[in-house]
Amino acid sequence: MVKRIYSILVCGFIILNILGCADKESFAGANRDQRIIMALEKTYPEHTFQIVKPYNKYNGNYYAVYEDEKGLQFKVHTIVYDNRYHFGCYDEYLLEILKKDNFINKADEIAKKHGYVIDYDEDNQTLSLEIDVENAVDISDVTETLVEILNAVPTIPKIEYPDTTFSTGVENYYSIPEMYKLLYHFVTEKINIVGIGDISIDQKEEKAHLEQAVMEAYNRAMENKDTY
Repeated sequence: MVKRIYSILVCGFIILNILGCADKESFAGANRDQRIIMALEKTYPEHTFQIVKPYNKYNGNYYAVYEDEKGLQFKVHTIVYDNRYHFGCYDEYLLEILKKDNFINKADEIAKKHGYVIDYDEDNQTLSLEIDVENAVDISDVTETLVEILNAVPTIPKIEYPDTTFSTGVENYYSIPEMYKLLYHFVTEKINIVGIGDISIDQKEEKAHLEQAVMEAYNRAMENKDTY
């Protein structure tokens, strides 16, 4: 009789644990590709995604291929967290949207019109406007160039920029969009970067505020210039 009661209690304890954890295991119980979808849909809340190629090693590189509800395909790569509570990765969804609309070439044409150079680093997926401080720098013109480039950005999805800070025991997951910032570099002889600024490509701020940020980055560049 005692053994039977003990067995019943043990079984009851197990069932209660399973039921108690059921609503908490949606993240912990998900596999890597399911976690990626959760992260993508958290970053791009207006869209849904599905797997095309699961996360694995292809031609020496680890990545997965996903697509949105309209069939636009893109890569997800560089898993930065993947444990009980935390998950993080990088995605090229925004990048594919920008490429589809020829944004990189448009930015390059705008930069050339103003006498600047656009540097597209395909390996790191960064886009930067280079300003040579060996010549006279017109802050107003730099600002106008940045504004024109931002205005050339196509219609992009709503982005909930991820919180990459973590608390112990609290679930957090995210996907970081590639090239969600437009960089601007102050350089010497097109070799040394002496000042850096950036702006989110979907940022809608007053021109005066942006001009102030450009001026501050330029001033830091001129302070650094002699140390290079």
